[in-house]
Amino acid sequence: MRTMSPDGYLRLKTQDLGRIPLRHLISSIDEEAAGQEPRCGAAVTVSGYTEWVSPAEPALSIGWDWEWKALPGAAGVVRLGLPRTNILVVSDASVPLPWEESLQVLACLIDVIDWQRAALDAAFRAGAGATYKN
Repeated sequence: MRTMSPDGYLRLKTQDLGRIPLRHLISSIDEEAAGQEPRCGAAVTVSGYTEWVSPAEPALSIGWDWEWKALPGAAGVVRLGLPRTNILVVSDASVPLPWEESLQVLACLIDVIDWQRAALDAAFRAGAGATYKN
C-alpha cells in the first residue's frame, strides 16, 4: 500500500515504479514566443508538456516537457529535461535517493514507456485542433 509522506512525496522503490499503471491526464503544445513569426522554409520547433497520473490513491503525478525532433532517418518526440513529480525514489532499504538521482531514475522510466502518441494526440486536439498521424 502506498502512503503519502508528511512532506508530500510518495516514496517508492525502483522495482515498484514499473508496476504502477500510469494514465494520461493532460498534454498541450507550448505557445510560440511573442514576436516570433514563422518564416517560409524556416525550421519549426514543436514542443509541449504532458502529465500522467496513477489511478490508485494516493495518486502519483509525473510530468515532463517534450519536443518534436527530426532524427536521422526519422522524426519523433523526445523528452526534454527531467520530470516534475511527487515521487521520491528510495533504495531497497527505503533510504531516499538524492533528488537529482531520483529524477534521473524517473526519466529512465519515462524513456521506456509508450507515451508519445497519447501526448501528441491530446496536445494537437487541444492546441491545434489536428490529429497526429504517424
